[in-house]
Amino acid sequence: MTSFDTSIASPDGHTLLAEENAAFIDTALDLLIVHDADGRILRANAAARTLLGYEPAELVGLHFTHLVHPDHHQKALAVAASLRLEHPEATDVALRVRRKDGRVIQMSSAARWSEAHGRMFVAARDVTGHVQAREALERSEAALNSMLESIGDAFFAVDSGWRLTYANQKAGDFVGVDAARVMGLPLLEVAPDLLHSPTLAHYQRAMATREPDTFETFWEPRQVWLEVRVYPAEDGISVYFHEITARRDAEQALRKSEQRFRKLFNQAGDSVMIVDAAMRIVSVNDRACARLGYSREEFLGMPATDLNFGIAEARAILEGLRAGRAQLLRTDKRCKDGSVFPAEVQISRFDDEGTEFFLAVIRDLSDRAEAERQLRESEQRFREVIELTPAGYLLAGRDGALQDVNPALCALSGYPRDMLLALRLAELFVSFPLAALDSGDEGPAAVQGVEAVLRHRHGYHIHVLFNGSIKRDPEGRALSLTGLMTDITGRKAAESRLQELATHDTLTGLPNRALLGERVQQMLDTCPHGTSLAVMFLDLDRFKEVNDSFGHEMGDVLLCEVAARLRRVIRPTDIIARLGGDEFVVAAHCASGQAAARRIADKLLEVLTAPVSVGGSDVIVGASIGISMYPQDAQTRELLFQTADTAMYRAKSAGRNRYCLFEPEMTVAAQARMALEVSLRPALARGEFELHYQPRYALEGLNLYGVEALIRWNHPERGRVPPQQFIGIAEETGLIVEIGRWVLEEACTRTRRLMDEYRRKVVVSVNVSARQLAHASFAAEVRATLARTGLPADCLELELTESALIEDIERTASMLRELKGLGIQIAVDDFGTGYSGLAYLRRFPIDVLKLDRSFVMQQDGNVTTFDFVKAFVDLAHALGMAVVAEGVETEEVMEFLQAARCDQAQGYYLARPMPLEQLRALLDCEPRAPAS
Repeated sequence: MTSFDTSIASPDGHTLLAEENAAFIDTALDLLIVHDADGRILRANAAARTLLGYEPAELVGLHFTHLVHPDHHQKALAVAASLRLEHPEATDVALRVRRKDGRVIQMSSAARWSEAHGRMFVAARDVTGHVQAREALERSEAALNSMLESIGDAFFAVDSGWRLTYANQKAGDFVGVDAARVMGLPLLEVAPDLLHSPTLAHYQRAMATREPDTFETFWEPRQVWLEVRVYPAEDGISVYFHEITARRDAEQALRKSEQRFRKLFNQAGDSVMIVDAAMRIVSVNDRACARLGYSREEFLGMPATDLNFGIAEARAILEGLRAGRAQLLRTDKRCKDGSVFPAEVQISRFDDEGTEFFLAVIRDLSDRAEAERQLRESEQRFREVIELTPAGYLLAGRDGALQDVNPALCALSGYPRDMLLALRLAELFVSFPLAALDSGDEGPAAVQGVEAVLRHRHGYHIHVLFNGSIKRDPEGRALSLTGLMTDITGRKAAESRLQELATHDTLTGLPNRALLGERVQQMLDTCPHGTSLAVMFLDLDRFKEVNDSFGHEMGDVLLCEVAARLRRVIRPTDIIARLGGDEFVVAAHCASGQAAARRIADKLLEVLTAPVSVGGSDVIVGASIGISMYPQDAQTRELLFQTADTAMYRAKSAGRNRYCLFEPEMTVAAQARMALEVSLRPALARGEFELHYQPRYALEGLNLYGVEALIRWNHPERGRVPPQQFIGIAEETGLIVEIGRWVLEEACTRTRRLMDEYRRKVVVSVNVSARQLAHASFAAEVRATLARTGLPADCLELELTESALIEDIERTASMLRELKGLGIQIAVDDFGTGYSGLAYLRRFPIDVLKLDRSFVMQQDGNVTTFDFVKAFVDLAHALGMAVVAEGVETEEVMEFLQAARCDQAQGYYLARPMPLEQLRALLDCEPRAPAS
């Protein structure tokens, strides 16, 4: 134990030092205990009386575990053993201790084992009050943080000095920082892109005028639009904005834990000083110097009254000290710099050979006061946030009765606050995601992002997205429900409309390719044994002439009339669909086989050869029909479509306006296809493939974002073979796996070199087939390719077709999650032409949707093309997906997509696919990064 400053004049310095130390030990606020190697207490100071209710003499001879709560016996014995055998010192040992009256308190201890003396020296203090204050603060802030994380918006708040006072994790994720680590930092240091954004002007205006503001802005760093709401607070502003939903992963950090106990006197946790009878300071410890701001030399001889010891009733206090009663005071202490802190001071008197001295132990209460202040402020902030949040808030008791609501819920439900508080959950909700609170069924403790239906005061229903949690007692019984909800009625209506558009042709209202595939498969699955099913492909013979003569608008009129006529002649059990352009498909049960199919085909030709009035003129279009029969010609849906298509082309080549049944000799084309397959097998080994690259541009600013890698086959005899002729063959034969592996390796290698050469990020998109995705090792192959080529994972985007996604939904979802774990991007190619829709895509971790040109150019009588595409883009953004438009061929289409807030585009208007050297020439026009 470090000795006191012994500068006091005395005939015997050693005696004075011993007296000082004895007085310090007996008057210390902390409990001081000495026990032997067996754990038997040899000595305790007077603090045992205050802290434990024991006289010091009562503790002598007891084992130290007598004072420890049974739950902490093993912990205390383990610490004692460690001190004796391993590390002789330990600090900040938290133990539960039983007082003499049975009350349990929380103590923090420091201990040192002296091998030379065979003694254990222990110092402990009561930290029950600190623990309780901290726990209360943690509960309050946990409630506030839980509420802020559960709202659908990202949220942050700054004070008047523009320093962050709070941000939920959604806000942190949005700017790519850990919200918990940036608290207190300037806003522009956390999000420097704000400096060049018009958003900052809105924040500054709200801060200056103290008026709320709501606006829309484009956030260029992430290429997204945001809806922002700014609300002035007591000392700053609070900001809510819509962004990609992400769970909050940060909470406001608690204050740092108290400093570890130091050795007695100089390393004690409290300020300690000795004062003589003239009230002049004669000795202090290091803590006093650090806390009050004076050096040891400045303290010596200083009047104690300079530190605000002069308080009311000073004479009575002095009389009590001289009567042998220690005095405990609550007062304020002034530091050298003029600052003041609250303190608890214990003063005792001792004599040294007739000379009177006073020992003062000063405990700083700033932390406790600060914790209490933060608790009050936290509760106030919680109430303010609840009142300001745009999400509806409710608190319900165990019986389901509403106990608290906010203005947003009143506006959402149409009820004033007093009427809402008279309702129960069952009266407010038509459907609710949590069971009745008093049902006794524990059920889920919380729900996130679950849809519910609210009953408005005027009777109509409102769809909401509900986040809620149930507070339970230790026995699991529900005590209360806290919930937040946002109105999604408009989104539900848009989803319903989009689902209709995803499965039906917007022009004719007929089923599209996706719904046709489902319906035909159902017909095949339910086709009775011994009966047949006919699939008929119809192609209008003179549709192009009508379009060229009367224009596309009249062409659309003709298509609608054809669809209406076909509907009239097919049975309710049959199906008719439009594949696109002037192609239609009819699928019908044929009990008598080909004879029945011929009769149906005759009826179709009859109605299609009747004159149609177009633009004031009568025209006759006619049709070529190809018929394939199940099970005679094909036994799968795909082969039925293929053979019917083959027969249709035979009918068209035979003179049109007729039908043709599929016959085996029509496989001559298949033979040519086989020859192409034979040439395809060694093409990879012979190096006949090369990659072309089609640039992809961000529509905001038309900056180059990346390229799509497209394979080209240079056949030694046929020359350049179009991909549409050999990709299908490669898919069917399985060659696509090796070819796809080569494309991935080549694209990653070339892109890495381009990035090194031009010092810029280039994202390369690579098409992936269903067969590749079906391989369990595909994700490992992608990982190995990235490692070999050195291409960063975020520079690779894999494109998949919708049909590939839904072949095996569960397996595909698992594979995509594994790929996403590598850090790459996942895109769905040609969206709007395949077999799935948004209902399926929501099950996969998709980053990008690539819209087919036909999807963008659809027309509908009820919804404008702009409204439809805009609704789709907004919904895709809400699901966290970027949207890329393909086949942009005109400036008008590009401007249309920019207005609809589409993210990116590619097409001949912007750039055609090009070989690598031409791509280099394009990049040469881009500014290069400076040399490092």
